[in-house]
Amino acid sequence: MAKKKKKTFPNQLPAVPAYETVYALLQLPEEAEDTLSEAIPLQAETLSPFDEGDYTASWEVIGKQNGFLLVWLAIASNEALTQTWHETLADRNQIASVRLDATALCWIQALPKRDPAVAEGQTLLIMHTSTECLIGVFTAGKPIALRGLPPTATAADIKREAMRVLTQAAMSGLLEDTPVKGVCYTTQPDESLPELDALIGSPCRIETLSEDDAETLLQQTLQQRVNAGKTFDLTPQIWRDEMRTNRNKRMLVFCAVLFGLLWAGAALTLFLLPKYYAQRAKETALRIQAHRTSYNEVVGLQERIDLIMRYQNRRFSALEMLRLVCAAKASDMTFLSVTYRQKQSLRISGLCDETASVYAFKEAVQKDGRILEVRINRLAQDAKTRKQRFDIDILFVTSEEDEA
Repeated sequence: MAKKKKKTFPNQLPAVPAYETVYALLQLPEEAEDTLSEAIPLQAETLSPFDEGDYTASWEVIGKQNGFLLVWLAIASNEALTQTWHETLADRNQIASVRLDATALCWIQALPKRDPAVAEGQTLLIMHTSTECLIGVFTAGKPIALRGLPPTATAADIKREAMRVLTQAAMSGLLEDTPVKGVCYTTQPDESLPELDALIGSPCRIETLSEDDAETLLQQTLQQRVNAGKTFDLTPQIWRDEMRTNRNKRMLVFCAVLFGLLWAGAALTLFLLPKYYAQRAKETALRIQAHRTSYNEVVGLQERIDLIMRYQNRRFSALEMLRLVCAAKASDMTFLSVTYRQKQSLRISGLCDETASVYAFKEAVQKDGRILEVRINRLAQDAKTRKQRFDIDILFVTSEEDEA
């Protein structure tokens, strides 16, 4: 039978196996739930074998059991994480943009859903793939003890660690005095664990998974955790600082390039605009030159029309203004001088017997729509003739005021 080609996952979500971390399954009172963010870092500092600043720790509450919170705590060396994942995530441009999850948390979530038997009663569960080996004791689908081994773990190693997790579960007080069934998921079809049968007192059910199925299940669970907004993340702070620095550099380069483009555009505009407008002016001059004769003819015709219109418009002519003032003067008024300024004003000087005649003259002239204002500049008795001497300015409505 031909061997099935292994499926690759070029864009797989990153996850760290338990055996590559210092980990612990903590049991804390439910009353401490509000203070976990302060208590867990102190616990991580106590468990960590690495120097401060050389490791990354993260945790997640995975359930409650008999009044206790079950908290998964993982501590990883920054150097080891960098060797394993930094280059891969850098190639994908995903550093600090995707979470560095834990495979143990995925198996804890996925296997009870996949196998209802694990979600009931007490189970010694073993997940042995080509990348890791996870051993745990589950009660009603909740882990109460966990151990992680490398994929090269032998049957003896698995038996030893299985005995250890059973002992831990019993000492925690969460393991009930009921039978424990055994379930083993493996990607190695020929794997046999007869020693476990004797350890738990019943046959251990072994289910074979292909590498593709195991990897698919892991990636699906990782994606579900992303969609659920899980916060467990082993991304080192130095990676975040690196990405922030790179982002700032990219922004600086982008701003520099943008500034350069704007400067080049402005310089090019300042260089080309004078040439452009000079060319436009030249083209306009050529067009004007080509139509100069026609233009001069039109201008001459317009001037003749304006002249004719001015001659035809006699509203403010001297004759019309004299007709107006003569019609408005009283019988006792005598005009001594009349000064006419074309389309602007008319100045009259004269004599009269009564001052009332001058005021009546003013009111009569002012009523004409062509008159803007009538000003009596002088009205006084002449010493020789004993008559009233007057000077009157009559201002005409200008063309703009007339149009308004």
